[in-house]
Amino acid sequence: MNLKNKKILQIVASILVLGAVVVVANLQKERNTPTVSTEFMMDTVIMQKLYGKRAPQAIAEIEDRLRQYEKTCSMYIENSEIDLINQNAGKKFVEVSDDTLNMIVRAKEFSVQSNGLFDITIAPLTTLWGITSESPKVPSEQQISQARTLVNYQDILIQNHQVKLKHQGQAIDLGAVAKGAVCNIIREVAQKYNITKGYVSVGGNLIVLKDTPTGSNYRFGIRDPKGDESEYIATVLLNGKTMATSGAYERWFEQDGKRYHHIINPHTGYPAETDLLSVSVISEDGMLADCLSTTFFIEGKQAALAKMQEEEYQLIVVDLQGNVFYSPSLINNLQPNEDKPYQFIAYKESSEKQ
Repeated sequence: MNLKNKKILQIVASILVLGAVVVVANLQKERNTPTVSTEFMMDTVIMQKLYGKRAPQAIAEIEDRLRQYEKTCSMYIENSEIDLINQNAGKKFVEVSDDTLNMIVRAKEFSVQSNGLFDITIAPLTTLWGITSESPKVPSEQQISQARTLVNYQDILIQNHQVKLKHQGQAIDLGAVAKGAVCNIIREVAQKYNITKGYVSVGGNLIVLKDTPTGSNYRFGIRDPKGDESEYIATVLLNGKTMATSGAYERWFEQDGKRYHHIINPHTGYPAETDLLSVSVISEDGMLADCLSTTFFIEGKQAALAKMQEEEYQLIVVDLQGNVFYSPSLINNLQPNEDKPYQFIAYKESSEKQ
């Protein structure tokens, strides 16, 4: 199946299941009429369901802001700010907007905190593999080794409102933070129009506003990493939060009988070899959730278990053995799907390590 047909199928599936999450129907009838919109942009499906008198205006502005974000921050759009930084790598500084600068600064901070497991200069490797392109391929060891020399977040130079990459051939790819970043934009616009009820799906990411139409809570599903798009392993309450999920099932290709997924480990240059099937991060900060879901997926189970009791975010991780570990603070919010053969563990430091 070619990439175009795959995207069409993904769009249809995403409309039905909100990308990587499944909305579990609220049994109570919604008293307010929502404004609903589904658009394809940023190479994914954006589905909005907002409540309030000014919801149509909010949805329209959200779509405008996301289109502008894509024009500014996509490495694939000619003469976007990111494309200009990449074109001028090793040559000169490029003036950028506040939004782009703030995103690069935060991404660099995450890179430091993750010891480079999260690195937005990974573009030479992602381009080399081409996993999301029409023609993905397994590069040679020499090609990977050469591309790895260009991946180093410390080579992002910032001078006032200007950004430069230190060496020619380096490139920035904001794909790993894009969806989380736009979740923060969506919340900002919703607040501007005094919209407090509803949710927006951005592919595999979700932002849920603090209130619901009936006063009862929405439940959203955690996708089954071993199932299809409509299957979920548990439901979770997300009022006022965002959720980002990373997993090897999202984008991949096969060559010579081996599957290669899209989450590249910058330290090795290859798709991450991990003991996890998926990582979901819940936080008020969409960009933080996006960065951490990628980092923990690469770093593995023990790193995620060590952070299960953080206050700034909550975790739900699925390992290769079918165990689902989750932050203890989710005990009253997480409801396992009893039809699925997973073992659920509210993990504390004193819990027996698997």
